[in-house]
This record gives sequence, C-alpha cells and structure tokens, in this order.
Amino acid sequence: MQIFATILTGVAVFVLGQIVLKWLIEPIQNLRIEISNIVYLLTNDDSIIHHANIVEKEQALATSKNLKMSGAKLIACQQLIPFYEQTSKICKLPKKDNLSNAANKLSSMSKTMWGKESETFYLLSLYRIEICEDLGVSDPVKDNMSKQELIDNIKELRKIKRNTN
Repeated sequence: MQIFATILTGVAVFVLGQIVLKWLIEPIQNLRIEISNIVYLLTNDDSIIHHANIVEKEQALATSKNLKMSGAKLIACQQLIPFYEQTSKICKLPKKDNLSNAANKLSSMSKTMWGKESETFYLLSLYRIEICEDLGVSDPVKDNMSKQELIDNIKELRKIKRNTN
C-alpha cells in the first residue's frame, strides 16, 4: 500500500511540475528569448536600419520585415504568460504597456528607416533607445548621444525645416 502511495505521489508531482513548466516557465523563457532577439536585431542590423536607402533593397526589406515581426512576436509571447501583471512583478519582466510601446516603436522604426528627412537618423536612434528602455535592457549600440540630445536635435531640425518652408 505504501508503494502505491509513493508511486501516486511521484506521478502527481511530475504532472504538476509539467503543468507549471509548460504553463508558466516556458512562456516566460520565450518572452526573454524574444527580447534578446530584438536586442540582437537592433545591434546586428543597426547600419541597415540607419542606411536603408543605400544598402541592397532585399537586405533593407528583410530588416524592415524582421522589425515588424519582432514587435508582433513580443506581444504574442506576452499573451501566453498567465496573470501577466502579477507574474511580471515576480519575474522582473517588462510591464505590459512597455511591451506594447516597444512593439509599436519597432513597427514605426521599420517605416521610418526608409525616410529621407534630415532627422531620420536621429529618430531611428531615439526609437532604439526607447525600445531598450521599454524592454528593460541596456542600449546595445552606443552613439555617443543621449536620449535628450537626440530629442533636441530632432526638434532643431524640424524647426529649421519649418523656417525654410
């Protein structure tokens, strides 16, 4: 009888462990993997993102598509985590709104990289910094410009543009 209880307890512990693993731990790991993929994309394709108009069109299109897909995957990964608000606090994950903001900025970045405006370069760097802030990771590309300097440069270029028109 004791052997049966031991076997039953072992099976119950195994089943509960698998439920926790598949329902909670794996989705959290998938979100963290997607965040690291975004950091990789922002680092690896930085020159393509900033020079989409002069690199090979196929490369630029692929990078643009990857930016959009990464934003969508970020939201999809978040949706799989049960009780995200509570889980994010316990596991130190980005807030739900921050993930949504990062996804929107990735999409905006994919559109902005084709711009020919003078502030495009600064705007893309600002998006990268804000995406990293939203995801709670450090900026993988150091441009020697702070977020505030980028904002100031964008404002100045827009002011100059208004005055010349």
